[in-house]
Amino acid sequence: MANKTIHTLITKFFGNDLPDAIQMSFRKWFVGGTHQQEKEEAMRELWEQVPAEADGRTVQELDRLRYRMEAVGRPVVKRSIYQQVLWIAAILLLPLIGAASAWFVMQGEPKVIEPEWTECFVPNGERKQITLSDGSVVWLNSGSLLVYAAKFEGSKRAIYLNGEASFNVAKDPEKPFIVKTSHMDVEALGTIFNVEAYSDSELTVATLEEGKVRVSTDLTADKPIILHPDEQVVYNSLLRTVSKEVVDAGKIMQWKHGYLTFQGASFDYIVKTIERRFDVTINYETGKFAGRSFTMKFRPDEGLNQVLDILKEMVNGLNYRIKDNVIYIN
Repeated sequence: MANKTIHTLITKFFGNDLPDAIQMSFRKWFVGGTHQQEKEEAMRELWEQVPAEADGRTVQELDRLRYRMEAVGRPVVKRSIYQQVLWIAAILLLPLIGAASAWFVMQGEPKVIEPEWTECFVPNGERKQITLSDGSVVWLNSGSLLVYAAKFEGSKRAIYLNGEASFNVAKDPEKPFIVKTSHMDVEALGTIFNVEAYSDSELTVATLEEGKVRVSTDLTADKPIILHPDEQVVYNSLLRTVSKEVVDAGKIMQWKHGYLTFQGASFDYIVKTIERRFDVTINYETGKFAGRSFTMKFRPDEGLNQVLDILKEMVNGLNYRIKDNVIYIN
């Protein structure tokens, strides 16, 4: 497994509220003996992103963890860096993954795991279409992770998304279809809609093309937002705002067919999209091109250099060079 893929998977699992079964399955693989060097390198990079100072909740959780370790009389053993960081990072990121799953390594694997979950990860530079057990069709964009039940049981069809996906939901009034992300739940009975929820972006966006959906966030828990065709909800986790807009849903969802479409997009957003689409790394001075918005569209047959050349024409003073799959913008 490539180092970059392992790094992406680790980051996504630490950055999302996924089902307990998936979290535990991931941790079992993570502390296992395979891909040790790759995991070591990935965790070193991830550790550099963890804030140096912990908040009050983190201190409390560390105290609770220490107490639990002493209570079970667990002997202290020397661990490699990725195993140590697994414990520490899991606690530092408790608001994202939940306290219970942070202690998986010490508590052991549960005897029964229900239901059976399936993960579909699409690397940068790729797209993928899958069909769920109920007949719903999902298109996954580059750099996306979808977690879903092999067979939907119970009264709801809940799936978990980190990234971007377009859904054509099979109708079943008795079982609402719910897409869960870090900041937003989108519920539908039978409809066509798009959800964008990348962990490296402050924006979570739901766009409806056909039918009707109900959107819930922590800011709208008491009054969910109802979307009609060509409407969109944008949640900004940094500004703590929710807005509803009228858009052309058909254009937004053309990424399924290989198009790159930007409507009033920031430069930072465009850069992240290009990185995922072409599986490259872009180095530039963050904020240098802030305050501007761009609207543009690229055909499926237009490559990286063509996209960068158009961007160069639209942004005054922008120049770029490419070296070893890294793009330097100045």
